[in-house]
Amino acid sequence: MRWRLKREVKPILYGIFIIFLIGLVIFEINYSEKTLKKKSITYSRESSINYLAYLKENNHYKDNRLESKYNYVASLIDYFNVDYDYSYVLSEPIEYILNYQVDGILEVYDSDAKNKPIETKEYELVKKVTESKTGQLIKVDLFNQKINYETYSKIIDEWKKDVSPDATLKVTFKVDWKGFSKTLGKEIGDTYTNYFEIPVSDKIISIGEPKNNITPSTSGNSGSLYVNQTFGKNFYILIGSTIFILLLTSIGFINSLIQISNARSKYEQKIKKILREFDRAITE
Repeated sequence: MRWRLKREVKPILYGIFIIFLIGLVIFEINYSEKTLKKKSITYSRESSINYLAYLKENNHYKDNRLESKYNYVASLIDYFNVDYDYSYVLSEPIEYILNYQVDGILEVYDSDAKNKPIETKEYELVKKVTESKTGQLIKVDLFNQKINYETYSKIIDEWKKDVSPDATLKVTFKVDWKGFSKTLGKEIGDTYTNYFEIPVSDKIISIGEPKNNITPSTSGNSGSLYVNQTFGKNFYILIGSTIFILLLTSIGFINSLIQISNARSKYEQKIKKILREFDRAITE
C-alpha cells in the first residue's frame, strides 16, 4: 500500500516541476525583453546657417551690410559672410571620427531650356576636415566664412554674351561622423547636410531659408537610438537548457502515468480473478 502511494505521488511531483519550468521559461523571455528595451541612448541635434550680405560702396545704404531677410540688388553685393553651426549631443560619451566641409555648386541654365544645365562647377569653400575625438558633444563651428559673390557673377556675365543664363550657387555645409556606443554595442553616426541657394543671374536676388537633409536612421532633431532587438548567445543557451529539462520531465511524467495505469489494470485483473474463484466456491 505504501509503495502504491509513493507511485501515485510521483506524477504529482512531476506535474509541479513541469509547471515551475514553464513559469521559468516565461520569466526568462519577459526579463530578457525588458533588458533589451533598456539598451537605448538619447540624442539631440541642432544646425544652422546664418549670413550677412556685405555691400560695395554705394549711395543707397548707410550701412555696408544687410541681414538675411532682405532682397539684394545684385550689382551692389561684394560678398556674403556666413556662419555654419552643428551640434549633436548624446546621453553617453563615445569615441568618434568627424568629417565636415563646405562646398559650392554653381549650376547655369538657359532660361529657355531648364531641363539640363549648360554648366556645372563645384567649388571647395572650406576644405574637408577630419578629427578624432571623445565626448558626448559633437560640435562644428565655422564662423566668418567668406563667399565672394562677384567671382560667380563674372562667370554669368560671360554666358550673357551667348544665352540668357539662369544660375544658382548652392552652398552646402556637410557633416559626417561615426562612433561606437558601448551601451548599444554597435556603431552609430550621423550624416547631415545644411544648404542654402544664392541666385546669381538675377538683378534682384532673394535667398530662401536654409534647408537640410537628414539620414533616415536618425530622422528628426531629437529622439532615441535603440540596439537591434536580438537575444544574445547566453539567452539561447539558458532557454535551450530549460526546455530540454522540461522535455525530460514531461517524459518522466507520462511514463509514471503509464506505470500507474498498468498497475491498476493488473490489480483489477487480480481482484476479478479472486471474485470469480470466490463465486465458484459459493456456488459449489
